[in-house]
Amino acid sequence: MAKILIADDETYSLRLLQMTLKKTGCELVACKNGKEALDQAQVELPDLIVIDVMMPVMDGLTALAELKKNEKTKDIPVIMLTAKGQSLTRTEAEDSGAEHFVTKPFSPTELLVEVKKRLPAG
Repeated sequence: MAKILIADDETYSLRLLQMTLKKTGCELVACKNGKEALDQAQVELPDLIVIDVMMPVMDGLTALAELKKNEKTKDIPVIMLTAKGQSLTRTEAEDSGAEHFVTKPFSPTELLVEVKKRLPAG
């Protein structure tokens, strides 16, 4: 069974991500900040990571940079989430190693399409 790690510090957003991604049939690992996501990614070795940009302890971009430096996690695809008003652009997220960039509030259907594109077949 494929595994998706999700990280968001907002309880509502985390629940929405869990409800949306449950539809993939994948095992979900939820984290509340970038440091926790980084630590869990090294233990769980998920097939995909969906991570918010703005979080306490360690933001999503810093976590992404650390994931891409680590031999165990560098090839895991990452989808970045960010609120509309934030200055991060799609190019900045992708230049940092993200596979895709989704603006919150997101369309659950659109997110599912992007997630399924990046999960292993089967």
